[in-house]
Formats: sequence, structure tokens, C-alpha cells
Amino acid sequence: MFLNVSQKRDKRGISMKNGKPVDELTIEDLKKYPIWEWSLENEDSDGDETWIKPNKEQNFVEEINGSVVLANVAIEGEGNFPAMCNLEIEETQAVISSIVYYREEYNEYIHIEDVVKSIKFPLSINIELRINGTNKELVFLANKVDIFKNQITTDID
Repeated sequence: MFLNVSQKRDKRGISMKNGKPVDELTIEDLKKYPIWEWSLENEDSDGDETWIKPNKEQNFVEEINGSVVLANVAIEGEGNFPAMCNLEIEETQAVISSIVYYREEYNEYIHIEDVVKSIKFPLSINIELRINGTNKELVFLANKVDIFKNQITTDID
């Protein structure tokens, strides 16, 4: 892939204008920018809405609900893994979905719902972000039902 010279990259090597397709997002990208928002300016005529870009302010606000954020998943008996998920803020609650964790030793991204029958519950999912200008740590505890619903909720405060 050739880089268009007009694409501006930040000091971390990320294209700030165009972002990337969501299926190319990596844990390393999320470590550089923990919030990636949907990039509507990259939609094409076919309605491709799969592009995301880093949130330069690194501040989660209601206008970017549904963005992909960096998380940590603790799986009993297996350890802690970096992860990504969608986050939405609804009044005093935070809701996550589409959780994917990364197993570095296998260089493998794993969707939680694909391994729900083989892992021990409850899962602990932690997210540390600036939300509406305030640093927060969100802690989610999930059981099998939560994973099947693809929606896990916790209080913000």
C-alpha cells in the first residue's frame, strides 16, 4: 500500500485525516490513541461505514458514542489481555459491546462471543479513559448471558 503524500501523520505514525478500516485496527493503534471514532467523511458511494480515525482529544463525549476503545480483559485461569470494544455512554451508565481481546503469544485477536463456552466466568473488563473531561476507570463484570446479549453495563460514577 502506498501512502498518499497529502495524508498527514502524527508523531505516532497514525494518519489523522483518513484513519483506517476498522478491521485493520490493532491493539498497538489503541495504545497510541485509546479512542477511535467512526470516520463518516470516509464513507463511499456504496455506503461503506467501516472507517475509523483516532480521537485526537482523547476525550470520550456523547457525540462519539459507539467508538472503539482500549480495554483490558481479565479471564480467570488465563490472565489479562489487551482488548478493544465499542463504548456508549447513556446518562449515568456505560455500555460496551463487540469485545475482542488480543493474545500476543499467538498474535491472535479473539472475539469473546466465539469462546464463551470455553472460558471461566465472570469476566472483568476494565477501561481507563477521559470521559467528558474527567479521568475515569470503568469496571465491567460479565457473565455468559451478558456476552450472548453482546451488551455489558456499568455505572459511570
